[in-house]
Amino acid sequence: MKATLIAIASLLVVAGVALVLLMSSTDATPPTPRARSAAGSAGVAVAPTTSTDRPSLPAPPPSLVATSGSGYAIGDTKLRDHRSGSNAPRDIPPNPHPANARDLPSELTHAISQQVKNQIYACAAAVPKDAKGDKPKVIGQLNVAIKDHMLAITGMALETRDISDPAAATALTQCAQEKTAGFTSPAKDQADLADYNIQVNFAIP
Repeated sequence: MKATLIAIASLLVVAGVALVLLMSSTDATPPTPRARSAAGSAGVAVAPTTSTDRPSLPAPPPSLVATSGSGYAIGDTKLRDHRSGSNAPRDIPPNPHPANARDLPSELTHAISQQVKNQIYACAAAVPKDAKGDKPKVIGQLNVAIKDHMLAITGMALETRDISDPAAATALTQCAQEKTAGFTSPAKDQADLADYNIQVNFAIP
């Protein structure tokens, strides 16, 4: 009987030691990554990061809307025609003067422009009255140069507006170009200048 009791007591001791070892092994298991993420570094519960928390790139800028009118180029100059309807491309480039470019006195450019205006008026007399609209005019660009204190026209490009007869419009610009070729104007106190552009815009009667 005594031996039986001793055997039972030994089994209980062994079972207790095994239980202690099992519990120690379970407590030593490191937490899983999910558990560490949920607990946070300070032991405070932190919501898991979702895809919506990630920074996103800014939205791309809206596309530029094409403006009305057709575009074309004259040499290195790009132009856009915003006139309604079907229009032939302009053959007169704009007249940009760089900021550091030499400017001629206004009285000098006005003097040569008035000579051209008077000749255009004379040529416009041949245009039929019924071919002229409400605001007929001649626009364009004069090319001039200065040599030995004399300003001279070296070339020009002219266009008509509000003239319905193409043949009459062409005859007007050709007449003006032929009659004004070589016009000169005194340019005292002005140094020689190889090329200069003057814009013109003349309403015709």
